[in-house]
Amino acid sequence: MMITRSMLYAAGLKHGVNPYLVMGLAWHESGWQPSVVSSAGAVGIMQVMPSTAAADGPALLNRNVNLYDPGDNIDMGTAIIKSNLNRYNNDLAKALCAYYAGGGAVTEWANMRADCRRYVWAVYNAAMLFKEGKGPV
Repeated sequence: MMITRSMLYAAGLKHGVNPYLVMGLAWHESGWQPSVVSSAGAVGIMQVMPSTAAADGPALLNRNVNLYDPGDNIDMGTAIIKSNLNRYNNDLAKALCAYYAGGGAVTEWANMRADCRRYVWAVYNAAMLFKEGKGPV
């Protein structure tokens, strides 16, 4: 777990994303389990969809990625959240909503779907626990 934590922290620094946000996002998505595949087909620590990696990997990372490789998975997921933060002018709720449900679900907080709001709060709370040194690992 400490290696994963270090990889997540380093990816945050590399992409200019708060490392605790990256840790909280990954914890909420997978519990930092690299072999997890969701029922929707999302893969790995950051739970990235293969179609997203195929489309966005070359654009965001200038290379193809192997989502089953923890380093590639973390790099791709962190690049996606950074891209979302840029797209939504650093609005964390909108960036996380897009990560969770896609850009079509993004709206103002008051109009955001309940499941998106729960997701945003869960990731935010996990990030704050990591920042305070109280994270689960």
